[in-house]
Amino acid sequence: MQRIFIRCGIVNLNTNSFVAWKTVYRLFAEKTRPLAAIERQERFRDASNELIPSIAQPQTAGGLASEISPTSATIPLADAAVSQQASNVFEIPDVSVSSEVTRDKTPLPFEDIPGPVALKIFEKYWKYVPLLGQLKWNRNVMPLKYLFNQYGPIVRIHGPISGDIVMIHRPEHIAEVYKQEGEAPVRSGIDVLQHYRLHYRKSRLPGPFTMQGTEWTELRANLDKPFAQQLTRYFGKLEMTCDELVQRIRKIRNRQDEVPGDFDQDLSRWGMESFSILLLNRRLGFLEPSGLNAASEPARIIEALTSAHLYLSRCESGFQVWRFFETPYTRKLFAACDVIDGVIGKYIRQAQNKLRNRSASDYQEKNSTADNVEDNGSPILDKLILDQEMQPDDISTLIMDMIILGVQATTNSEAFLLYYLARNPRIQRQLYEEIGALMPSRGSELTQYSLKKMPYLRACIKECLRLRPAFPYVTRVLPKSITLHGYVVPKDTYVIMANQISSHREENFEDPEKFKPERWLSNNAERGEHQAFSSLPFGYGVRSCLGKQMAETEMMLLTAKLIREFRIEYDYADIGSNYMVVNVPNKPLRFRFVDRD
Repeated sequence: MQRIFIRCGIVNLNTNSFVAWKTVYRLFAEKTRPLAAIERQERFRDASNELIPSIAQPQTAGGLASEISPTSATIPLADAAVSQQASNVFEIPDVSVSSEVTRDKTPLPFEDIPGPVALKIFEKYWKYVPLLGQLKWNRNVMPLKYLFNQYGPIVRIHGPISGDIVMIHRPEHIAEVYKQEGEAPVRSGIDVLQHYRLHYRKSRLPGPFTMQGTEWTELRANLDKPFAQQLTRYFGKLEMTCDELVQRIRKIRNRQDEVPGDFDQDLSRWGMESFSILLLNRRLGFLEPSGLNAASEPARIIEALTSAHLYLSRCESGFQVWRFFETPYTRKLFAACDVIDGVIGKYIRQAQNKLRNRSASDYQEKNSTADNVEDNGSPILDKLILDQEMQPDDISTLIMDMIILGVQATTNSEAFLLYYLARNPRIQRQLYEEIGALMPSRGSELTQYSLKKMPYLRACIKECLRLRPAFPYVTRVLPKSITLHGYVVPKDTYVIMANQISSHREENFEDPEKFKPERWLSNNAERGEHQAFSSLPFGYGVRSCLGKQMAETEMMLLTAKLIREFRIEYDYADIGSNYMVVNVPNKPLRFRFVDRD
């Protein structure tokens, strides 16, 4: 307290002025006690007439001592000082305060959206730098995450030539974009594949991944039902493929029950064998127990698929100089695509030859039954050839996209799922109990009905796809102007929806970095708190993933088989992801598959 009065100019107080000290303290408390607003205002205004100029100029010790005595009834200096301070700090003007605060809610212009303005220096080369402009870029998680942390939930990248890009991650903003997308949404494609089809192969269609508008919606409407029928028809063959992978794991693991670091190649073989059954009605022998002959057709497909995936990601990142002349990367990519296209074309021609020997009525009659499917050809190919009247090159383009993107997405998602189960023994044990109840012994048969009774397995897959979605970003071209986060975003603007970033944020999921399948169970209270657009691994709406049901069924079937047969362990560094058109593991998959008792 003494320090307070010293700072006010009252200095050199000694022990002999104790009574004066108490008087000052009492008057100070009286002047500063709570008052009603009006009373306090009047008191302070009256006190302002008694101000002493000495407040501005500190008094000497002698002068101050003469003002303070034990018999003083009032102390003008302290009274005036307190009054002056109170008047300066607490004076309330005579204004009326409204109970409601009005705010201008007019949307801000598009130009006000924050973003790295410095990128305008690249405007001359904008269309050739996918990392900075266009939607056909190497969309890595970290650069976009940095931009969101730097500029907020909506970011604009300026593109003076090829159009601006708006990036968002909040679920409510993503929902608004989907709400306005219409019946024929438009999204970005993969430029180099489109270049391969339209200019190198001289095809009519750029591929389903690049198809837009009504062309895509008509194709999807005619393929949804055949895909669902194919799963039911060939479920038994898919199960046999999973059994073959189980046997291959037992053959390739070492004495410590550990598989080689290139186990991702074995998962690719499983994915291609499942795909060939569903799309081509063929067992091509990707999982032969003796291994693959380097000159065999399955070996050439796997090698071509690996090369295509690698060089596709390299062509889609950095400067796209392949737009001007052929590069080593494009040569290797096109050579790999030629191998895949040649194999697909062979089976398309075989299906055409069989259909020429049948009438349309025979085709419809035989497709109405599920027996004798081994020799009937592929229903999906039949439907594309007869019903859609598609040219062989167009059918090959469709199937190639599903191989390069769909098979890779499924196999890498399965790799991440096995990793998360290996890292979480408690979750793996709970999953084993669910599977064991429906598969009491090794070799027990699985059915589609059995898979429907495994909610925890489905929750594990959903949680894996939340943490590591195959495609971490979804893109759209706005069909009309909308308002996002208080800004007007005009028609024809490219929008990137960073759904992987959304699913990793604390406001959307509790403990977002943890693998917690329980959050997706129907009896979990946390499930109701998830926003519908916080995790969209397969997209949403008309342009959602065409092979979603196929991918989920294949992953559930293989995971159930592996968990029933093995305890899966992983003893090395954490596995993250690299973005190579799809998310892929960034470390070898050196799992231990230990036989269960």
